[in-house]
Amino acid sequence: MIAAILLAFIVTPVQASEPQADDIIVRAVRHKCQVRIADRILSDPEFNAHAKEWAQGKPVRVIAPAHADYKCLAKIAFRLNDKGVRLIYFVDPADAAK
Repeated sequence: MIAAILLAFIVTPVQASEPQADDIIVRAVRHKCQVRIADRILSDPEFNAHAKEWAQGKPVRVIAPAHADYKCLAKIAFRLNDKGVRLIYFVDPADAAK
């Protein structure tokens, strides 16, 4: 069921004409989901500030490591959705540099 929910958020790849996407990494640590951007863990207020930009159309790419916790990915996807973010790209780490 969680996989079906995550698949509902997957959209086509970022087009060249779109603004540069922010890359975030979601990681489960001690029963908590961390969101990292630029090698820095985002606090809740920072996450909310970025979510406002993403809700206004700035793309966000979720880089999901091979060992990613699907519950954390779903939790962050729902949290982004609650903030009005509608464009979420789930990216394999091997494709993240492209």
